[in-house]
Amino acid sequence: MKIGPGAPPFKTKRGWLSIYHGVFKTMSGAVYRLGCALHDLENPANVIGVSDDWILQPEAPWEVSGYVPNVVFTCAAVPEEDGTVKIYWGGTDTVMCAGTAVIDDLIQLCLMKN
Repeated sequence: MKIGPGAPPFKTKRGWLSIYHGVFKTMSGAVYRLGCALHDLENPANVIGVSDDWILQPEAPWEVSGYVPNVVFTCAAVPEEDGTVKIYWGGTDTVMCAGTAVIDDLIQLCLMKN
């Protein structure tokens, strides 16, 4: 249905990595999921690649059931020196959640062609 912004993009060795939300319409309502995209370092308007797969979707009870059901919405992405990124997201507009991903894995998702 739509794609929207999330955490501010952060610089990687391959480009600016952004984590965004996308809304998918189902018969029982909308589902918000997270994806990632890689943008050129010199010209961020140039999209190098976009993940074909979602990196996060509502699965935990606090992401599925709450004020706004079936919603994960990225709020922050903090790259760490060890090559990981801490991702913070809201669940059902009720709770804050956190997790870790490997930056190179997210970059590879953006560069894969299905």
